[in-house]
Amino acid sequence: ALPISLLILVMTFCFSSILSYISLFAIERNLITAASYFFIVYTLTVLVSRPVTGRLMDQRGPDVVMYPAFLLFAVGLFFLSSATDAVVFLFASLLIGLGFGNLSSISQTMAVKAVPREGKARATATFLIFFDIGNGLGPVLLGLMLPVIGYTVMYVLLGIIVLLTSLLYRRLSLR
Repeated sequence: ALPISLLILVMTFCFSSILSYISLFAIERNLITAASYFFIVYTLTVLVSRPVTGRLMDQRGPDVVMYPAFLLFAVGLFFLSSATDAVVFLFASLLIGLGFGNLSSISQTMAVKAVPREGKARATATFLIFFDIGNGLGPVLLGLMLPVIGYTVMYVLLGIIVLLTSLLYRRLSLR
């Protein structure tokens, strides 16, 4: 469960930029009204896609969901970085929901499936601890960088990190 937990730490680090800074980003871009719908679009996307991606994973394995999810998350961050209108801003939310929303659930399933029955509670705890570490460290470290690099560069860099993490996922052969 440790390799996939390390990957989710990186993904939650990237996602924490949205949880912590989307409102300030929206104020800077004059997208305050759109920001009030960001997490509604995200959540609806996750709710609609997870049953489909869960079945797909059960039938064809995690890679068929994970690779597109990495790509969608990264592309969503790239769109977000350049968002100057509500349509692009909310489209980024949809892509991030398809990406991170499915990365998080499929990764947790992978962590639990990677261990024997008696280790499932520890695998779940390990996964969730790493999930929380990423969510906790992200705002602090990104907050130190933001005054220097700004939102646009931050979201582009995080998109690149997501893409690089997909290569790490492949290298670790997490299946």
